[in-house]
Amino acid sequence: MSLFFRPLFEKESSTYTYLLADSDTKEAIIIDAVAETQQRDIGLIEELGLDLKYIIETHVHADHITSSCPLKQKF
Repeated sequence: MSLFFRPLFEKESSTYTYLLADSDTKEAIIIDAVAETQQRDIGLIEELGLDLKYIIETHVHADHITSSCPLKQKF
């Protein structure tokens, strides 16, 4: 298994979203997705041909709104 890892920064709230995937199977997870950057994240997932399997929130975010629901609806 070869791992793809991409930290994605959202400057307004100074937070990171992480995209991880198996380079062979293209199965992916996204961690702590942010509403303000959901189009960026969707575009990257589609561009890379990834199969988003999991959306993970590691903690409650007081500094931004999650994009978990829109991502779940899309994928």
